[in-house]
Amino acid sequence: MSYSLPIRVLEALSRKSSINPFQENVANILVSAVDLNKKRRVMYSAECAPPSLQSFEGPWRELACLDLSPTGLFFAQNRSRESIARVWSAYSTYAEVIDPSECKEQGIYPTKEVSRVHFRLLEAYGAFFDHCLHQNRRNPYPPSVRHGFTLKDVARIFNAPMLLQDACDFFLASPRSKVSDLYTALGLHPRTGERRFAAEGIPAMALKRACAISSASRYILWSDLTLAEIAAKCGYTDGAHLHHEFRRSTGGIPPAAYRRAVRVQH
Repeated sequence: MSYSLPIRVLEALSRKSSINPFQENVANILVSAVDLNKKRRVMYSAECAPPSLQSFEGPWRELACLDLSPTGLFFAQNRSRESIARVWSAYSTYAEVIDPSECKEQGIYPTKEVSRVHFRLLEAYGAFFDHCLHQNRRNPYPPSVRHGFTLKDVARIFNAPMLLQDACDFFLASPRSKVSDLYTALGLHPRTGERRFAAEGIPAMALKRACAISSASRYILWSDLTLAEIAAKCGYTDGAHLHHEFRRSTGGIPPAAYRRAVRVQH
């Protein structure tokens, strides 16, 4: 569940068959944010006939259940309403939002009057949070870096071409490897490799970055390792490099904000 999810849900309600869900997932891991003008445009287009709360449920959960962005991983294991409120507050603080809102025990409330479709989106967020809490609290196992899908799993679920599945497998196993090392492992000339990945619509570098940020996010959320230690484990130059990539993936929210929210659960 990234913060681009409500816009993706609105778009999914009129989804075209040509949209590639694996490509969407990779893009969402890398940048879980939507340009403010696009948010306004998509919401305005639905203002005349806002979708019902029930119509949101299917595509919302479909998109969220395999979301490997930092926020998606957080909600996949979150068990505390207070931690949700803290992450929501961080989102309102760091990310570019249309109108700030508050997450309370009773739901999510805008700080000023908003459009009908905006209010419906906030309702859908609240319903999704309740669903997450119910599901996760039933899980007898504590949150762990080892729980959940990897990008290779998602590639397999969406039946992505073997080229992409093999690339995910390679970068998850060898996070410090370069794209040129992948091409060598696959027996491809660099130019041939570039053409093959371009034909699939996902550059090899994008897969490398998506594998790295998703893996690093698990350690940021559910371990006590420092950013420098996580960076070394997941193939980043240093802690500052990881900090930059994490903020880009969350729309501006720093790793420390997530860690503070997660610690509320323990």
